[in-house]
Amino acid sequence: MSAPMPRAIEPIVLPDWLRSALSQPASTRIAPSDQQMMSSEQFLAWGLPTARDEEWRWTSLRPIARLAIADAKGEQAAPADDAPHLPHALVIRLVGGQLQPLPKNVPAGLTLTPLSHAHEIDRAAAFQPSAQGRNDALLALNTACATEGFVLDIAANTVITAPIVLEWLDNNTRSNHSQTRVLIRVGANSSATVLETTHAPLQSTHWRNAVSVIEQGANSQLTQISLGLAGDARLLTDRSFVHLARDARYRSINIQLGGQLTRREIDVNISESGAHCDLLGLMMPRGKQVMDTHTRITHGAPHTTSNEQYQIIADDAGRGIFKGRILVAEDAQKIEAYQNSRNLLLSNTAEIDTKPELEIYADDVKCSHGATIGRLDDEALYYLQSRGISRSNARKLLITGFAQEIIDALPYPELVEQMSALMRAHLSDAP
Repeated sequence: MSAPMPRAIEPIVLPDWLRSALSQPASTRIAPSDQQMMSSEQFLAWGLPTARDEEWRWTSLRPIARLAIADAKGEQAAPADDAPHLPHALVIRLVGGQLQPLPKNVPAGLTLTPLSHAHEIDRAAAFQPSAQGRNDALLALNTACATEGFVLDIAANTVITAPIVLEWLDNNTRSNHSQTRVLIRVGANSSATVLETTHAPLQSTHWRNAVSVIEQGANSQLTQISLGLAGDARLLTDRSFVHLARDARYRSINIQLGGQLTRREIDVNISESGAHCDLLGLMMPRGKQVMDTHTRITHGAPHTTSNEQYQIIADDAGRGIFKGRILVAEDAQKIEAYQNSRNLLLSNTAEIDTKPELEIYADDVKCSHGATIGRLDDEALYYLQSRGISRSNARKLLITGFAQEIIDALPYPELVEQMSALMRAHLSDAP
């Protein structure tokens, strides 16, 4: 008899509530019917990924399998006290994955359409990314089960100056999980900033499995900010597919301070010359939190550029994971791609896993990557203490100084101030 499989890579038995979600009538879901059927069959064949699957080797999805069925009288979610407050923002709110009444102050050039009422062409575009194997099992599940989402269209030659805020209030009053799909299209010569915030009631254990598809036209600019804030029990798996046309600019800023399990995947396809992307991120796992980000940048055209910087600060028994892959296609000459992962380990029981990757098939490129994992500098701590600062405050000063580099990249001074305060509070109320 063969030895039993280590628990970390045992198959995860699909819970009944998840199988039930896959058997719901097709009419209640929003993906094209043929894709629904194929994706449902794929997910049932693959199941939830385990450590056997390369892209999931450091992240266990067992907390999802252990989710209880939602209590219809569960805690209601309300706008979170720590939600960023930005003047003149256009706020789109989703509670438990359900789209709330749309705002009336939609600026000219911006169209917001629920996917359930969208044209077939738009729905096909929203569900265009398809699962290629077990690593994409959650993408297949989202396609099979998505019941809510919307299309955000920004017309060509439009400048949206106010931030577009997508406020996700994840609770378990309707269901213990939600599958959401968003399509964002930015027309040629247009620009916008989309700010996503994720909150949950303190003890609300809700899993949101989200997929976003972003299409940017020529010479367009989009800043996408993702903030994971309150709700230490919540579960989030989120995947973004970004396509950049000629001279387009995409900037992602991902800051995660809360959540039991947070997994973000960003796939950027730079398909035409002159396009550029920046991927910046900060994760601060503590307690037993797991925060994971996987990025994949494909340079498919010459004269394109990318810059990536991710930082993890792990404390207690928290676990931070970053895996970044840059692929340079054979014909993508004269490209520049830089990736850096800087990380801070604050306790002997915390863990950080980082894996930068370069895959280059062109011969005239400038590419570099690097990763460091360190602890707080004892000499710096001693220096601050010698100036009359307590060890606790000296420690916080060094940690905030390390994290501030990413927070300072946020495009609004009010948001920089609010997130700096939240980070300090996050350090102060650490277990």
